[in-house]
Amino acid sequence: MEYSQWVVIHISNSLRNGNITIKEAKVSWGKFYQEGNKECEIAAGDVDGTVISAGSSSNISSCGRSDTLSGTEGSLDLYDGETRICTITWVCPWGAGTNDFQIIGKESGYVVSAGDWNRGSGALGQVDVEVITNA
Repeated sequence: MEYSQWVVIHISNSLRNGNITIKEAKVSWGKFYQEGNKECEIAAGDVDGTVISAGSSSNISSCGRSDTLSGTEGSLDLYDGETRICTITWVCPWGAGTNDFQIIGKESGYVVSAGDWNRGSGALGQVDVEVITNA
């Protein structure tokens, strides 16, 4: 079994207080998987509701499907209470396509930064995302 196309989104909650909750997680290609085990698929509904408390972090993992010519493509929203902080999107196509990782629709009052990631073909790799308040 081979999973060449994958991403691990490492989300750090650097808010002074308050939880970050993941909502609207979806993959249009590939699957979410249990951290560290690409063979153990988890439903988007199991990613939804993930809570990251202030000062902690969590990993969200997605990959293509084994033995198919598919990469992974998806998105998820980060929330602080009822406030949507941003949407995170990723595209990690099979073959010669280029990868993409974006943080879009940022709510004012928050700073969301993404670390380095592989822009060429192959795995996106681990992408560090930090959320802080803009005050």
